[in-house]
Amino acid sequence: MTTYLLPCECTADVAVTAGQAGGRVTCPQCGREVVVPKLGDLAGVRRKEVAEHKRTVAWRPAQAVAFLGAIVAVGSLAGALWFAPSTAGVLDERALRAAVLTVDESTAYRVWSEVLARANVRRPPSGEELALLRRMRFADGMRGVLALVAAGGTLAALAAGVRLMMDTKLQGVETQPGEAARRAGA
Repeated sequence: MTTYLLPCECTADVAVTAGQAGGRVTCPQCGREVVVPKLGDLAGVRRKEVAEHKRTVAWRPAQAVAFLGAIVAVGSLAGALWFAPSTAGVLDERALRAAVLTVDESTAYRVWSEVLARANVRRPPSGEELALLRRMRFADGMRGVLALVAAGGTLAALAAGVRLMMDTKLQGVETQPGEAARRAGA
C-alpha cells in the first residue's frame, strides 16, 4: 500500500493514502487542516512505500466458537439420523399385514402394542420385544440428546457469527478515510 507524505505549513509530513484523495486531513503535529490533492495529482507528491508483508491471521475466539458450533451441530444431526428407527427385523414381517410393511419396525410395534392393550390382552413381552424396546428407548433418548446438542451448536455458531459481523462493522467504521486524523485532532 502506498502512503503519500503531504507537507504541512509547520514542516511536518502528513501521511495519507489514495483513499483519502480529494479530502482533508488534520496535521498530527500542529492540528491544521491539510487539503489532500485529487487522485490524479497524488502522482507528484512524495511517496513513502510501506513494505507489505504476509500476515497470518490467528483465529479470534468468536471464529473458533462459530466453527466448533457448526461442527457440533452437523455431527449431532448426523448422529441423530444414525439413531433413526430402522426396519431391520426383530419382528416376523411375513406375519404382518401388507400395510405394516410400509412403516418402520418401532412404529409397527407401538401400534401393535396399543391394539393389544385396547383388546385387553395382557401378556409379558418376549425377549426379542424387550430387546427392541431397549433399543427404541435408547435411540429415542440419543435422538433427543443429539438434537439438543445440535441446537446448542447452532446457537453458538449463530451467536459467534453475529459477533464477528458486529466486530467487522465496527472495524469498518474505524477505518474510514480521515478517521484516525479526526481522532488525533480531537
